Amino acid sequence: MSIADELQKLEELRRGGSLTDEEFAQAKAKVLAGAASSTGEEVGQQLSDHLAEVRYQNELARVDREWEMERQKYFITDRYGRRHIPTSGMGVATAVIGGIFGVFWTIMAIAITASGPSDGPFGIAKVVMPLFGVVFIVAAIGYGIHCYSRAQQYEKALAAYQARRRAITSGPKSV
Repeated sequence: MSIADELQKLEELRRGGSLTDEEFAQAKAKVLAGAASSTGEEVGQQLSDHLAEVRYQNELARVDREWEMERQKYFITDRYGRRHIPTSGMGVATAVIGGIFGVFWTIMAIAITASGPSDGPFGIAKVVMPLFGVVFIVAAIGYGIHCYSRAQQYEKALAAYQARRRAITSGPKSV
């Protein structure tokens, strides 16, 4: 294969999106440098090896970009606007601590309002205050379950990404 053929092949790969402009320039420089010191067959082999390496690197970069985009959907935002990946422990802790607080609130509200009158605004407080504790319990357990399931989904997706990456890195570099 002639140098012109090799350069044309590189140009087609660049136009097709397999090579970036920077990768094209590097490969072109190698072809031209190799042409001065090698025979046509050696240049072809060098170019083929280089293209295989470029494809390998591009495939790794593609898998990494896809993972970074997929990873974003598992993030949760805390009350300060910080984003982070939920953990199973965080989900369990949220459910337990929030549930305990809700039970404490409900017990305290019942104890405080039990001796008051049942008429007027205090009668409404006898219902609303303990009900708030129950709502808090349900919300804390619900959010804890949500965080726990999101953490489990993230762990499965991470394992799948790592398997895809391992398949690329353990296989032959010609992609």
